[in-house]
Formats: sequence, C-alpha cells, structure tokens
Amino acid sequence: MQKAIEQADRIVGELGERPVAAMAYSTSWAARLTNDDGEPVFPQAREWLRSRQHADGSWGGSVPNAYDRLVSTVAAVLALCEVRGGDGADWATTAVRAGVDYLRDHASDWRGAVGEPIGFEVVAPHLVEQARSADLLAIDSLTELVRLRDDKLSRVPPGALSAQPTGLLYSLEALGDLVPLPEMAKFSATNGSMANNPAATGALWASTKDPAALDYLHEAARSAGGGGMPEIYPINVFEPSWVIYLLGRAGLVPPSAKEHVERLATLAGDTSEPLGVSAEFPVPDSDDTAMVANVSHAFGYESTSLLESLLSFEADDHFVGFAHERGAPVSANARVLEAFAQQPDRFAAQIAKATTFLVDSREESAWWYDKWHLSPYYATAQAVFGLAGTAAADTLAGTWRWLLEGQLADGSWGVAGGSAEETAYAVLSLDALAPAHGPLPADVRRRAHAYLREHLDTTDHVELWIGKGLYTPPTVVRAAVLAACVVSREAGE
Repeated sequence: MQKAIEQADRIVGELGERPVAAMAYSTSWAARLTNDDGEPVFPQAREWLRSRQHADGSWGGSVPNAYDRLVSTVAAVLALCEVRGGDGADWATTAVRAGVDYLRDHASDWRGAVGEPIGFEVVAPHLVEQARSADLLAIDSLTELVRLRDDKLSRVPPGALSAQPTGLLYSLEALGDLVPLPEMAKFSATNGSMANNPAATGALWASTKDPAALDYLHEAARSAGGGGMPEIYPINVFEPSWVIYLLGRAGLVPPSAKEHVERLATLAGDTSEPLGVSAEFPVPDSDDTAMVANVSHAFGYESTSLLESLLSFEADDHFVGFAHERGAPVSANARVLEAFAQQPDRFAAQIAKATTFLVDSREESAWWYDKWHLSPYYATAQAVFGLAGTAAADTLAGTWRWLLEGQLADGSWGVAGGSAEETAYAVLSLDALAPAHGPLPADVRRRAHAYLREHLDTTDHVELWIGKGLYTPPTVVRAAVLAACVVSREAGE
C-alpha cells in the first residue's frame, strides 16, 4: 500500500502541469490566428494538425465519434485553407482535399449518433456555414443544424447573452453573428480568457487584440505541449477534486492532497455560491460543486453551504448541470445525490428526486450514458457511486451483471476495444457494489488487475471526455487507473 500511496502522491504533485491534453478542435482555431502582418500566431498548431490527420482524412479523437469528427475536421480544413499556397505548403493542400473528401461522405453521420459535444448546436452550423461560404462543401444536414441552434438559443432569455455570463460564452467563436464580440470582453476572466476556453479566447483576441487574451493563449498552449491547444485551461477545481476523490475510492490519501483540499474548501468558504470548473470560470455547475462538497466532507471540512448552493440547480424531476442546457446530465445528478447523502434527513426530498431520476435513466435496467463522457462505463460508475448508498440493493443487480459480462478477453472493458480508463471505472463500480453483491470474482479481478498494472505508467490515454470535441484530462485518468489497480489486487499483494 505504501508504494501505491507514493504513486498517488506523485500524481497529486503533478496537478496543474498538464491538466488537459491537446485536441484537434481547439488547435484548429489557434492555427487560424494571425498577427497584423498576416503571420500565424501559433505556427506550431499547423504542424500539430499536419501530424494528426487520420488516414480517412478526418481529425478528432482516436475513438471515432461522428460529432467530434465533424466539428474537428471542418475546423481543421478551414484552418489549413488559410496556409495552403501562401508558403508553398503542398501538404496543406493535400490535407484539405482529404478532409473535404471525408466530409462529403460523413458530414451528416451525426444524425442519431451518441456523444454530442458541448456547443455542437451553435458550433457546427457556424463552421459548416463558413465552409459553404468558402466553397469547400455543402452538406444536406445544414438545415437540421440550424434548427438545433435555434432551439438552443430559444432557451436563453432575451438579452441574457450580452447581459450576464452564460454557458454560451464557452462557444464565443461561434457567436459573432449574434453579438458584437468586443462587447463580450466584459466577461473575460482575470486570467485573460473567455470561459477558460482557447477557441473562445482566440475569437475574443482576434476581435480586440487584448494582450491579456493572447498571454492566456500562450499559457494554454504551454500547458498542453507539443504545439497543440487543450479543450479547456485551467481546471483548478475540476482536476484536483476529481483526482483526490478517485484516489480516495481506493483508500489512497497521499500527504500532498491536504493542501489541495484546503484550497478547495477555502474557495468554497469564501462564497455561498456554487463553483465552476476553475476559480476563474464565470458559470457555476452542479457537478463541480457537488464533487468539492464530497471531497471536502471526506477530509472533515464543513460542506453545508455547498450543499445548500446545489438547490439552485434543482428542476422538477432532476438537477441541471448548467443553466439553459439541453439534456439532463446523469453524472451530475449522481454527484449531487452522493453529496446530499451527507445530510440525508435535511435533503431527503432531493435525495429521492435524484435517485428516481437515475433509476429511470438506466438503459436496459443496467447501465447509463452521460453527456460529459463518451463511455457508458464512466456514467455507470458515477451512478453507482451515488446510488450504492441510497438505493435498495436489488436495484443495481442488473448493473452488477452487465459489468461482469462486459469484461473483454484481455481483462479490459471499453466501447472501442478496451481502455485503461474504462477498465478503471468498471472495476471501481464493481468495488462499490461489492457490499451488496459480493466481491469481484477471482478470475475477473485477476485479469483486470493485470491489465491495469500494465497501463499504470501510461500518460497518453484515448480521448473519451466530451467538450467541444473529445479530449483527455490525463491526471484524472491516471488517478482512476491507479485506484482501480489498488482495489483489484489480491489481499496482501
């Protein structure tokens, strides 16, 4: 156990260094930014795109997802159109041609697909209209995309977009035809960003040339490394709270965790308001608020004010993640349920509401899918963590069977051939269900542990988290893998 605690301490010690890996969508927007003389601000972003085009001509995460491949590929094609021919870059011309060929065949594959990204309803029509204006392509689903945008915007009160911070700030790059972008600078964070999002901040800088925005973009690029841009930066609430929570599920409490929990508890104590993904983020959400409440409570801090702030997310039959969102988040409701369970008498009605929502949201009476992660193993794990303490034991019997039946021959679990992250969530789910359904069967445990141990030192994981495209928070994933490796080992190992 001491070795595992040392490994956990190293993971916690790396918080903030590379919170989010580079991804195609954000990098494509960075590649389009130019100085007054027309030179690229981030020439390395173009090289990043050059080396990461898939064999079929698309860009996006390594696990194919129609939404991600559409927005990432259109964004990359638009970026590379601006460099081909100007500097003799024949590779860009070839890359654009391959990207357009991919889009002609697959641009409407998003219909009926799962895993819709953040802001897809405003980002996708904006990008596709830009591609049409550039005479690159026209797709038959544009009308449907425009309807999605209209539906999204109809949920925002009139005038709210420019009057107060909303979740749409995260997709500012797609809002230029709705609001004057320079006017939105009033919502900039203290770090110079627009909602901690490189693409949105790039649009702000392009319209204002604010040096603080440019400084932020350089810092975001540095954090991701390799010339690319992350989905979001920083995530100084999300990253430490998730990492410490996941390690805690295996009883791992590294010495370095205390200072991070103290900072989170202090941040929560400084306000009676809910929290966001970082201290700078302009819009709070129930998921991060509940997670900080859970971690703070585990370390002995008072969490009542956070629990009370969660009531602002309460809807008729569930809890929203963000205001004005489309679709109810399974993971956020599970996190809220787990948080309210700290004071079951005081929040009995809310516990019942979240429990009913989660039970009713199951697929095949066994598993869950969520809007923030591509894998059902993530959503199922969060639901199990919440329900294991509140639902009747037989409620999750189907989940127990589904998890056991899903293990692959190499000991892993996953939607695309198995991955360390998904295997971790499956193992942690089974561990949480063990008090009611028994310990992991020996063969399941042995094969899972061998697979996880083989991937303990992996630093680059497949992109399964859903932002505006698919992305990875490496430290969060590593914490999950280490925790699952610990709970799946033999006694005394």
